[in-house]
Amino acid sequence: MSRAARITLTILKLVRARELVYRSFKNPSRGTGSLDLKNFKKSLQPEAWTVDSFRIITLLGDNPAWKHVIFLPGGAYILEATPFHRQLAAKLAGTYGLSVSLVDYPKSPEHTYRTTHDVLLKTYLQLRERYPDQEFCLLGDSAGGGLALAFLQVLRDQNITPRPGKTVLLSPWLDLTLSHPETPGYRERDQVLSLAGLQYAAGLYAGGEDPRHPLLSPLFGDLHDLGEVKLVFGSEEIFYPDCLALVDKIQGTAGTEMNWKVGEGLIHDWPIFPFPESRPMLDEIARFLLSA
Repeated sequence: MSRAARITLTILKLVRARELVYRSFKNPSRGTGSLDLKNFKKSLQPEAWTVDSFRIITLLGDNPAWKHVIFLPGGAYILEATPFHRQLAAKLAGTYGLSVSLVDYPKSPEHTYRTTHDVLLKTYLQLRERYPDQEFCLLGDSAGGGLALAFLQVLRDQNITPRPGKTVLLSPWLDLTLSHPETPGYRERDQVLSLAGLQYAAGLYAGGEDPRHPLLSPLFGDLHDLGEVKLVFGSEEIFYPDCLALVDKIQGTAGTEMNWKVGEGLIHDWPIFPFPESRPMLDEIARFLLSA
């Protein structure tokens, strides 16, 4: 673990970041402006468009690659995208030449998972119409990672083709029940997310329905025929046991190939933060997405 990552972990403890994040779930900000077009370089050719009034920000750059990343930012299905998400999208487009569409999907408490999945499916179909010559990939972090894995199952079950051939999951929230027997052991190790905060967010997103439903907790769904999946997570996060469970469940599953990496000593969602460990990981993620 780098010195920067170690210092960040100490600061998170000192400021009681878990409590601050939980409070933000209770009183989420809206209209933060993180995804306003003025915050993107003009060279990325940012374009904002909507699906059922929900924004999509597409970045093409000067020489967009034939790969197009659909980016689902995290935030416990409650919080809007942050500057870290914007910077990651801009880096994927500006540094690696990928086309990127960042989806500002419906959030709780205003909406539940049903609206979120409905808008996401419409977005995917419209993206295919807009960019018929590009090959689509999925990228999601935290809640966005869980949403990405659930959406892959939707596309497969509805026999919608072509489907994303590659998916990147960064510290995904895979199980809204948080019922893994080893999860309690990570409550104090995770300095970003609290069990109570996640339980609160899960209840809002599920809208009173069974949180074990695969659209909510994709770990409980069928994982065959989902293409290539790259999973990245940290050893110091509450989702660590569920991420390992996903690795175990996918092993030997027909039609799904898993590649995974643990950031030892690193926090939840570490690749999106400016740690020394993040740059080589982003290089690795880009190579994965750009490969044939």
